[in-house]
Amino acid sequence: MKKTQNNQIFRRDFLKGLTALPFLGYFGFAFKDNIEREIQAKKKDSRETLGIDNFDATSEKLTRPTGNESNRIRIGLIGHGWRGEALLNSFGYFHPEYIEQMKKDNLYDQWLPYQKRHEDLFVDITGICDTFDIHAKRGMEVAQTDVRHENSGSKLLQYYTSYRELIESKNVDAIIVATPDHTHAQIAMEAARAGKHIYLEKPMAHNIEEAIELRNAIRETGVVLQVGHENRQQMSFKLGRELYQKGVLGTVSMVQTYTNRNTLFGAWIRERKFDHLGTPENINWKEFLGKAPWVDFDAKRYFNWHRYNDYGTGITGNDFSHTYDCINQVLDLGIPESVVALGGQYYYNVGKDDMPDVFNAIFNYPERGLTMTYDGTLKSGIYRQSRILGSEATMDIDRSIMLYKDPYSERFKDAATDPDDPFYYYAPNTNANVDGMTSATSKSYLKSGYGPTFIDGKVIDATFLHLKEWIDTIRTQGKASCNEDRGLEETITFCMANLSYALKKPICWNKVNETITIG
Repeated sequence: MKKTQNNQIFRRDFLKGLTALPFLGYFGFAFKDNIEREIQAKKKDSRETLGIDNFDATSEKLTRPTGNESNRIRIGLIGHGWRGEALLNSFGYFHPEYIEQMKKDNLYDQWLPYQKRHEDLFVDITGICDTFDIHAKRGMEVAQTDVRHENSGSKLLQYYTSYRELIESKNVDAIIVATPDHTHAQIAMEAARAGKHIYLEKPMAHNIEEAIELRNAIRETGVVLQVGHENRQQMSFKLGRELYQKGVLGTVSMVQTYTNRNTLFGAWIRERKFDHLGTPENINWKEFLGKAPWVDFDAKRYFNWHRYNDYGTGITGNDFSHTYDCINQVLDLGIPESVVALGGQYYYNVGKDDMPDVFNAIFNYPERGLTMTYDGTLKSGIYRQSRILGSEATMDIDRSIMLYKDPYSERFKDAATDPDDPFYYYAPNTNANVDGMTSATSKSYLKSGYGPTFIDGKVIDATFLHLKEWIDTIRTQGKASCNEDRGLEETITFCMANLSYALKKPICWNKVNETITIG
């Protein structure tokens, strides 16, 4: 098959794959005119039921722009897979084929105003790098089409064959890392030592040692690190934190978290969809492996790297890490004292290095008097909210919040609500008309809080807000919300679970020495 035909097949399949991704539905949020009245009604109800005068979180305003033509920030993207492209989308850059598809589907006139609602961050995409040539070339095409500002991209845009060349470039001030998990820490450490600010897709590192080393490198260099948990921008988690801090839940004794999937794609088995396009000639295999053990070129490992312990972090690094960060945002849990985990490769065992597809873990926080549990399965698609159990009330939380009073609550004993029914409900998109959200994966993604959020009377892409916070923090020389300390807590927590599963023993954390003990 000719190279041009390969590219056409890839572009067709890539675009087809993107249609199932949740960010395509973001534009479709059309709130009714009375949304402000509904929010005010909920605030009034909260004063009566919860005894709270006002919620600071729901009164939050969009921060003022920090950028202008004199302080533009030049960004290089390392890793242009589907997530790398989604991040460029959040900046307003889209592939021409995607734009044409929106027009063909008669969605363009709804989608474009939503895109232009997002402020100008005054950034330029000046570098693209990927170990797969076809991915990198697509990234170059995306970075030349800025729909929000109707320009053709930066004149400094360059294709780099190695991430080291991109980091060393004088035309790059900051980098985005959207590569396989096992390369995150190494790339970020080299970037930090080169003085580049970093937006690092989760998880922060592949193992505990790397996480500590990267945390130290960020502290030493003073660059701004933002770990890519866009849930940090979701209003529901900010409100959940405020409810907890104001004592609505009472004493929290248990947290229950879940993630479920039930498709081959959800299990990170791509069925070799793009394998025939990947060859030793167009994939930089050595750079992909990084510090992982050497194996000969294997397209299956390359395109399904999530499933291999050498490159991925399993169901905990892929799924639980998101959920943990949401809970950590609300409760400030930090690192557990001990973890025990069980599970197995029961359904998708495609090799000895394959990750478990059923996983259960218990995280113990004796100083807080609570435990957190995690249940994950790749063989059930039923959706479950995270649940925080308190002595006064229980909170179910994702993009929305449902509060249930405890039958023995003293604080809410006069509330007439049945304990089986929520007595407070937060869901700013109750009246939203959601278009383009057809797949179960997309809907679950949205429910979990990875999509848009409602702030200052506007529906805004949460990933855009997370990137904006990173950009603003670079300019103001501050500290991002999902910084190196939060990333360290996340990495150590899920790595303890993975170690417990692998060794079949409890894993304990010594917070003074920052070391683990087994058993």
